[in-house]
Amino acid sequence: MTLIQEVKKICDRLAPHGWRDLLLQHGLDIAATDLKRELTKELPGINRRIPGFEDFAQEGKRGIEPRNPARSLLFHAFASTNVVSGVDGKQLSAFPTLAEIDTVENYVYGVNPPSLLEIRARANRANLAIVVFASEYRPAPETVLQKHAEMCYSRTGIARVGTVEPLYNGRSRGFLPFVDGNPHAFRVLPARYSAYLAVQMKGNKDRFGPMRFNIRQELNRIDSDNYPNPGDDKLRDFWVPLHKLFNGKECLRGFDLQVVLKSYHINEKLRRIHLAIGPQGTGWQEPDISKPPFIFTEGIAEWSNNPQYGPGVLLPVVHPHLVQPAEYKGKPLTFKVPKDYKQILSSSLNIPTGKQDARRAPEYVHARFQILPNGQQVDLNEKENVAQIVAQGGYDALHFIDFTGDGWIEAICPQLAVLLPRRVPAYSIVAAPDFFPNTDQRELMDWWQQSVPSSIKRSTWRITPGTLSDERLPPNIQIKKAPFRTEDTTVTAIVSFLLDKPVRQMPLEVPETNRSSYLPDAAAGIFAPGWDVSFDVTPDGTKHLAAYGLGSPFPEDAKLCAALSTFWPAVAPDTARTFEPNEIWPTISPLTDEEIGQIGKLPWDGVTGPRLVNRENKEFVEYAAFDNIDYVKNALQNQFSLSLTGKVGIREYEARVLAMARVYRALGIQEENFYKPGVTSSQAFWDITNEKAKWSVFSFRKVADDDPEVKKAESQTKTNLHGNVYRFQVYRHGDKNSVGQKVFVAIEEMVILFVDPIQIVMKRGNRDWELKNI
Repeated sequence: MTLIQEVKKICDRLAPHGWRDLLLQHGLDIAATDLKRELTKELPGINRRIPGFEDFAQEGKRGIEPRNPARSLLFHAFASTNVVSGVDGKQLSAFPTLAEIDTVENYVYGVNPPSLLEIRARANRANLAIVVFASEYRPAPETVLQKHAEMCYSRTGIARVGTVEPLYNGRSRGFLPFVDGNPHAFRVLPARYSAYLAVQMKGNKDRFGPMRFNIRQELNRIDSDNYPNPGDDKLRDFWVPLHKLFNGKECLRGFDLQVVLKSYHINEKLRRIHLAIGPQGTGWQEPDISKPPFIFTEGIAEWSNNPQYGPGVLLPVVHPHLVQPAEYKGKPLTFKVPKDYKQILSSSLNIPTGKQDARRAPEYVHARFQILPNGQQVDLNEKENVAQIVAQGGYDALHFIDFTGDGWIEAICPQLAVLLPRRVPAYSIVAAPDFFPNTDQRELMDWWQQSVPSSIKRSTWRITPGTLSDERLPPNIQIKKAPFRTEDTTVTAIVSFLLDKPVRQMPLEVPETNRSSYLPDAAAGIFAPGWDVSFDVTPDGTKHLAAYGLGSPFPEDAKLCAALSTFWPAVAPDTARTFEPNEIWPTISPLTDEEIGQIGKLPWDGVTGPRLVNRENKEFVEYAAFDNIDYVKNALQNQFSLSLTGKVGIREYEARVLAMARVYRALGIQEENFYKPGVTSSQAFWDITNEKAKWSVFSFRKVADDDPEVKKAESQTKTNLHGNVYRFQVYRHGDKNSVGQKVFVAIEEMVILFVDPIQIVMKRGNRDWELKNI
């Protein structure tokens, strides 16, 4: 079947579901007898006022524009997340599958296939290669150049592990992690890869990017500790796609191509643990630690065989739990916790960093399930002194594995092997779940850099958020036989289709995507140790990305990241308010009472938040002791949930961060009182952070306009609160007292605040409500 025949089959299926009538509004009849002529004719009546087409490229004049997806009306209609309504304003009754969108994309490149010589001419004698990209078609605001809806490409893709098969949502043109009826299940989230002929070029923000061009220079000025040596994207080499490769005679003139994608993934966390601890001994050494499950390649990811997904869709392998106990030779795999190791954080075994703070092994290791000589398992989490027991070591602990990993995707095309011998693989990451799938790192970073008021900007975050697409490091060059190069430092960058001349600016006021993204601007960076990927350093000093530096298993590190004040915003929830106060980690982006289980029964991590108790006629806040909380155990019991955090969109997330920052100002903690002449920025930051950490959030939730407490506050302050109103109940904490697996914290002062986008009203203790002008 030819490509036009396949496209006609797709159009015939969708036409009666509202698509024909919709596209007729632009002068395109997808039911035309001669569909090829219809698709390639000029369309003088394209109506960009129709919802979903506002950001279709102004230069687009045809249903199919050869070799340019963004200027092809049919491709835009089928691929855009915002084309969802028919001419009657009602939702279209069917949507294209991922495979159908892929077919239309192929036709864009195959309707008038170029010769290889034409591709070489466009490359203008620059390096040309067969390169694998992960790609997404995005609305204009989410693209590299932000001119119009466009394809975005990266040589890094991030798939995410889960407990249930994936589900493609046609309306959103993507995958979502939710499982109806099961709030504790996670769908695996795939990544989609394709092969392209690509040219290597120096960065050019007007022609292809990369996204957030030279952003590291700006971040270096704000936070030089976390963003040293920013470099210059104008001097870096980027691979930019010119022409998509696919099977058949319609891709390149004169060739009958066969394109095969091959994948390889590895998890070597356990092996790295034993290599790193080494001299103190864990009971394991070579050759055992070079065998599964110390190091394994099976059960991580595989290619989808679902015909509705089409080619190139990489699926994490579904497992019943996010983690599982490790076995070796048919028996539970244990290791000797080194005696008097003493390297711990909370109750997690800690493997210190190497040179340049590199993570040569998982930073944190679970060691709280003791295995006695008779095989009996002892849950050390039930011991009040669990942290001390782990620090003292000298016992056998059960190993756990997760199914994250990293590796590569490479393209094989025998017909081009001689003419284009260089093949550049994509870096593939299989990562932990994202608990905020509708909130991306890039969006959050852009908002903070461009919109947050200067009065709170320097202390908004405890750790400056970073996005993986901003990193300039090579992929994991320490994987054996990896086809990576040490100089390839732009593997996580996102680039656009190559522009030959400037294009018109289209409206950016279009709806945001509501799907999980597998491109690296939606993933976290690599700081201490990271969430999606970490980094290591080779013996010769080359810093590179690597997944083995993350927690073993990943929930061990997730607990610590979550507890430390949005350590990874937009992926890891901020649970600073779930646990007893930490003197240097204040709440930054509060979770609601529902999201931590104070109300309802769905805490995101299986841990119910604090409660008020009375002890000896004095009120305290009672917490579950942090050292005794075990996220690995909760993962084994499928207690994690993203059914609530997954509903939080980027605007809601931003509103929470901003509201929390304004609450601190209302409490008298204001940047201008800390950032003063004679005080270094670093010292000022620590001082204001310590002041914030003297306050803890006990309760946080949205309130209705007719809430009686809101009405009373408005009456006393002669104020009307508008928009989304948050209720904060915060307290200045006093002494802590641990009893068993509980921690009781004294309340020095309790304050209630109502916060809308403009105003704050506050009530200290039993005083009257007051309006705070901040």
